[in-house]
Parts: sequence; structure tokens; C-alpha cells
Amino acid sequence: MDALEGVTVVDLTSHIAGPYATKLLADLGARVIKVERPGGDGSRALGPFLGDEPGPERSATYQFLNTNKESMVLDLKRPEGHEVLARLVEKADLVVESYPPAVAQRLGVDYEALQTIGDVPVLSVTNFGQTGPYRDYQLSDTVLFAMGGEMWSLGLAGQEPLKTGGTSTLLQCGAMAGIAALGGIHAWELHGVGQHIDVPLFEVQIQSIDRRSSAILAYRFSGRVLEAPITPHAAPAGGIYPCADGYVEVTATFGNYWNRFREMIGAEEFSDPHWDDQSFAASPDGRAAADAIVYPWMLSHTRDEIWREARRARAMVAPLFTGKDLFEDPVLRERGFWAEIEHKVLGRLPMIGRPYVFEKTPWRIRKPAPMLGEHTAGILEELGLEPEEQQKLNEAGVVG
Repeated sequence: MDALEGVTVVDLTSHIAGPYATKLLADLGARVIKVERPGGDGSRALGPFLGDEPGPERSATYQFLNTNKESMVLDLKRPEGHEVLARLVEKADLVVESYPPAVAQRLGVDYEALQTIGDVPVLSVTNFGQTGPYRDYQLSDTVLFAMGGEMWSLGLAGQEPLKTGGTSTLLQCGAMAGIAALGGIHAWELHGVGQHIDVPLFEVQIQSIDRRSSAILAYRFSGRVLEAPITPHAAPAGGIYPCADGYVEVTATFGNYWNRFREMIGAEEFSDPHWDDQSFAASPDGRAAADAIVYPWMLSHTRDEIWREARRARAMVAPLFTGKDLFEDPVLRERGFWAEIEHKVLGRLPMIGRPYVFEKTPWRIRKPAPMLGEHTAGILEELGLEPEEQQKLNEAGVVG
């Protein structure tokens, strides 16, 4: 038995944030029917691709975001498409959509329109919410991090601000939408409350990781606006160091971290009392003197050697793992982190596994991400459409 077995979700989302939210539900056992526009979800065109060969079924991004789902192609710009959608919504315990509000209204998939079909909870993943002057603005992961994050104070003073890499911001927001979806399902099943759940990515990001919430509270409580630091570390050592076969990350702020780091390095020079003088150790001269000791030691050791010495000295040091390192990591292997999928086109492939462990209702990948329109015919039959009706819809390009 799966935790969300028996729950049916109609997924009208695309790209990253919305599909990640519904993936979280699907991987817990919900039946997620992914409704794709003709041509498919845009994430099918996002790399990396298997063998560096693009194709709608070859995107690793799409494969990760859509495990355990069913796919049907439905043209919501056509009245016939809406008739099929209405039948789907009648079966649903939750509808999730990620259209800009104006587009959702134009397509007839906004909350008010869906409520005419049934009192089902509807979760909308929007850029800036259903109201306000930003309502219909578009955004990217970079824009989202810049406006909703603490990008202003990341990096070094006098240089360009920095952001987290890739699409991590959108994935964080998708995770929050998944939590909101669980709340909507719970209220629907336990209390019979159908409602509109608006998840604005902009507002979610303000409450997300790093220093965003604390930065806002710092201003609210003290009027202080955080600024980028002049130097990356207020200590003689710390940050990313190259080593014999890669890189390691070091936290060596004053106190125990600094003392343990010195013990790890084991250099006689670090026994000099002037390294206990913070005014010297944190100065540019102190940093340069420490670098002259630390860099040769790092470059003469491998990541494994450094990590072993760090554990011995209880120093705050860790290797920078590559994707290859993570895939081959014996701890992840022992814990069964990696899953495998069997795909009709791609064959047998590894897949990132469970983010948490349920003792009795396990998280599991039951099937790979669906091919475009793979389940259209079966779903239409389940909805009660006769073969002749299905053929007409296919010939008219309404379904696929």
C-alpha cells in the first residue's frame, strides 16, 4: 500500500515547479494524470539528454520530474477538449495548474471555471499570485531568485551578486507547492472543504533557504539591509581549496573550528601564538600567510586523505562530490537510494531515489515518466468515450 493510494490528481502543470510538486504526490502513490498540450510539456526540451541526443522522451529533466505519472495530450483551446477535461475533473481529488492567471481564465481552467464542474480543491502555481500589479508577469529562475531571494548580499562587495545554480529555486518552490497540495487533499478528504490554493513562487521564495527570511526580519527589526562581505571569510582559512584530485570545502572560523583545522594540517608553523591573535589571523597578511601553509598541504593530498584527516581531527571539512562520486557512493548504495526504471525507448536507467523513508507505506518509483500521450486512449476509455468518439477527437487533433 502507498501513502496516497486512492488519491487522483489532474495535473495541468508544465516546466519545473508544478511538475515537481505533482511528482512528489505521484511518488507517494497518488494517481497523477498529466494533461499535456499538443507538442508536450516544455520540460521535454530541457537537457541533459541521453547520449546528448535531444528528443521528447530523452530529457533527464523531464524523466526526473514526471515519474509515476500518466500522460494524455489534450488541446484545451478547443471546446471538445474542455468536455474531456470536465470528465477528468469529476474524477479528481485535486487539480493542479500552473498557467498565468490571465491564461488560465482564457483557457477556462481557473478556479471559478473549474468550480462549475465540481467542488474540488484547485492548487494554482503562479509566478506572483492571483492578484496585484505583478500578477501576469513572467519570470525565470534567475528573476525569481533576484526578486525573492537575498541575491543582493551574495558574493563579494564590488562584484556582481550571485545566485544558486541551475533551477534550484523553482524546485524549492515546487516542494512547497507539494506541501500545500497535501494540505488541500487533507482538508478535502477529512472536512469536505474544496478551496483554491494559490502558491505564488515569488512569495514562497522569500521564505525559502539561505538568508532570505532572516534578511527580511533583520530589516523589519533593526532597519539593517544586509550587504555583500568585503572578503569571503573573516578567518585565516576557509572556503574551497584545490587538492590532488579535486576540491574540498573548509569551515575554519575562530574557536574550535580553527583549532581543529590547524590540528588537521599538522604544520609546525600553526603552533606559533600569533595564530591565536584574531586581529592578525583575520588580516590580509594573516590570510596570505595561512594560504602559504594550507595550499601546499592540500595539493599534496587527495580528497579521501583530507577527509580522513578531517574526521580524525574533527575538523569541518568535506570533499566536493561530482555526480560520478554520488552515483558510486557506497553509503547511498547501501541505503538503497538509487532506483532503476525500465523505459520503452531509453531502456534500463538509474533514477534518483527516495528523499525520505516511509516504514510501512514506502516511497517508490512504480513506473518511469510517461511518453507523450502514452495513456490518452486508456483514459478516454475510462471516461466513457466510445471508440468512435475517440477517433473523432484524434482526427480533429483535440487529443493525441
